[in-house]
Amino acid sequence: MPENDVFRTISSGWPQLLAIFYIVWWSRKIDLRTKDHSERLDRHEGRLTHFETTQQQQALQLARIEESLSGIKLTLDRIYGQISDQRRIQHWNDKTLPPR
Repeated sequence: MPENDVFRTISSGWPQLLAIFYIVWWSRKIDLRTKDHSERLDRHEGRLTHFETTQQQQALQLARIEESLSGIKLTLDRIYGQISDQRRIQHWNDKTLPPR
């Protein structure tokens, strides 16, 4: 009869054992997914940081280009002004003024 008692004990506790096994398996599966997602998030965060750095560098380069273009425009305006002034001045050997 002791075998029958052991069998009854095992059979009565079998659903609880399966539930415990399933809960352990499910929690392990969730843990592995969490680790995988954590690694992916770290990788995406690194890529995002790289993109932000690149964007900031490109913004600085664009500002430098705009500043250079502004300086070139000022220089060209100054040169144009000097050339215009020279054309307006009549030299001692010119008999006519150039058209305006």
